[in-house]
Amino acid sequence: MGKYFAFAFCLLIFNCSAQQVVPVNKNATKEAKELLQYLYRIKDKKTLYGMHNIIGGMSTSTDSIYKITGSYPAIWGGDFGFADEKHDIDNIKYRPLLVPEIEKQYARGSIIVLSYHQANPFLGEPTPFEGGIISKLTDAQWKELTTPGTALYKKWCAQMDIIAVYFKQLQAAKIPVIFRPYHEMNGGWFWWGHRKGADGFKALWNQLYNYYTIHHQLNNILWAWTPDKPLEDVADYYPNTNTVDILGCDIYPQKNKAIVYPQEWFDRMLKLANGKPLALTEHSVLPNQEILKNQPWAWMMSWGKMVFDQNSREKIRDFSDFKQVIMLNKLPIKIREHKKK
Repeated sequence: MGKYFAFAFCLLIFNCSAQQVVPVNKNATKEAKELLQYLYRIKDKKTLYGMHNIIGGMSTSTDSIYKITGSYPAIWGGDFGFADEKHDIDNIKYRPLLVPEIEKQYARGSIIVLSYHQANPFLGEPTPFEGGIISKLTDAQWKELTTPGTALYKKWCAQMDIIAVYFKQLQAAKIPVIFRPYHEMNGGWFWWGHRKGADGFKALWNQLYNYYTIHHQLNNILWAWTPDKPLEDVADYYPNTNTVDILGCDIYPQKNKAIVYPQEWFDRMLKLANGKPLALTEHSVLPNQEILKNQPWAWMMSWGKMVFDQNSREKIRDFSDFKQVIMLNKLPIKIREHKKK
């Protein structure tokens, strides 16, 4: 019999109330419910620290944080890839290695976050980043994509069917996943971006949500909507409070601007979240304690090597010791044994 491990979070952690919350998917697994419950308990108080890893390196970035700080990040982040050997770090040939690595990280105690740079359905995969992920659909192609039964819609379904296989393996292993598809949709670089209105990005998001929760019956997913820096029009891309569990945003330094994390951005997202957990889903420059005090993200995720390029080893070590920050060794977990029938 195989042995699996799952989170069982203490009900009274951080002296929080016993408020009961449920994922937007009413059929969510027990493990997904427990994870979301935990995020609600720490929001506004603590920040889980996470690290994104490229599929061609699996846990290289996570391991680097351990070598610097002596602690693993509380969150392991990854991606499904999109490329071939010409861009090997995102090569789809590594996908079969993804679930075993996630099982290893989850057994260690890590929370799992998965991103997905989906190839333009019109072009298919493998695809380059420039000209593939960063590309455009015409208005006519977009309408075809979001219209069930069309040729382009069927191509999109075939792509999502491939990824669904991995989620089903994780669901069988009782592993919950925070999934952040179609990130930075308020920017104009990715093929899914910069489309406002009910027939724009919102239609694609809700199409994926329904396809995965209804057609594929994937119930181990917590759905994270994560735009780029939240400018004034960010709410125009918010799909539906009934299909989003967690809100977040990606924030990187702006050219010729000293402030990396404007307070107005956090306040805008906090208002939009309306009580849902809020995350800093991509970043490079680590915030200081004062910023975290005023902007208490429930979790944050450094984007691979960028955090090492833009922060000294000393700064990374100091950050891991902040009282607000939860590294893996500070994560309150009671490990339970699950036996596979």
